[in-house]
Amino acid sequence: FHLAKGRDMGFNAVLGFFSKLSSGTGEQILSRQTFRLGQVLHLPEALSFYYAHAGYYVNQFFVSISMPLLVFVWLLVLLSDCDETF
Repeated sequence: FHLAKGRDMGFNAVLGFFSKLSSGTGEQILSRQTFRLGQVLHLPEALSFYYAHAGYYVNQFFVSISMPLLVFVWLLVLLSDCDETF
């Protein structure tokens, strides 16, 4: 029972695909066309364009950095010994 042709979708193949997408988005941000398009689009279209292109990677960055930052802040609170001041 075979549905379609399969490809080897290992980690390196998926990583290569996403690196091509992200590098294309980086080049798109640097172009003047994106700036001109941002001037023409209304707010809902501009927000959807942003999140579909560069905003996705910015959001992924903030999600990935939030957990180590939260652990760091918790460690600072634990090591500062704030219980005596309250």
